[in-house]
Amino acid sequence: MSEILIGLIVAAGGSLLNFISTKTYNEITGSSKNFMWGDSANKITKLKAPLEFEELKKRIRIVVIDDEESFPVPLFNTEGYNIEKWDKVKDYGKLESGAYDIIVLDIKGVAEHISADDGLGVLESLKKKNPAQIIIAYSQHSYDLSKSKFWELADEKIAKPSDFLKMKNIIDNLINTKFKPERYIQTLHLLLQNNNVNKKTIKKIDADIYKAITKKVPPIWQNIFSFASNRPELANQLTAISATILKFFR
Repeated sequence: MSEILIGLIVAAGGSLLNFISTKTYNEITGSSKNFMWGDSANKITKLKAPLEFEELKKRIRIVVIDDEESFPVPLFNTEGYNIEKWDKVKDYGKLESGAYDIIVLDIKGVAEHISADDGLGVLESLKKKNPAQIIIAYSQHSYDLSKSKFWELADEKIAKPSDFLKMKNIIDNLINTKFKPERYIQTLHLLLQNNNVNKKTIKKIDADIYKAITKKVPPIWQNIFSFASNRPELANQLTAISATILKFFR
């Protein structure tokens, strides 16, 4: 019995020593080693979304912003897509927050009340705030060279008129090629690096997001991005991208 007790004491002491060593190492080096000396920050880049296309199609939120009724929203809804229609930009804050995964945006007559450049102004602003936001340029002005910037900034283009199957193929291709966690993780890292966030902080952010995914705990973004508390625009950008990453694993 005494041998078993001694063994338990030794094991507990070893675990405590390992725990203290891990914490000390992380504090000194800025690493994010876990209790088993695995780097949880690095693991986030290896996460793969477990969802098949049909499930993603249902979860992805799409908004069509067009002052005409040319987009076949009912057909998409019948096919299982989660899609809604706005005649104009009625809630810019919602677009900016990343509430919609795909935005289908007309260039004319949808945002004159908030931008002198109309749809182009909205597209430029959204891409600046969240480079990973997927935006489809949707307009009958596809051959107007003065609108070339609108088409260049967009992830994809749909010209009016287009039939349902062509539109569906474009949207499905975007879901398959761009709506991936690794793309949003890369965008998050690039945004942090471009804003001179140090490696230690980036690793901690990765570890916090990884924990939220694997332990299924709601992240407290204001704590995770506390270093940007005096830069609300950056904090909002980081939160929008990170919230999208979590969508793949809920």
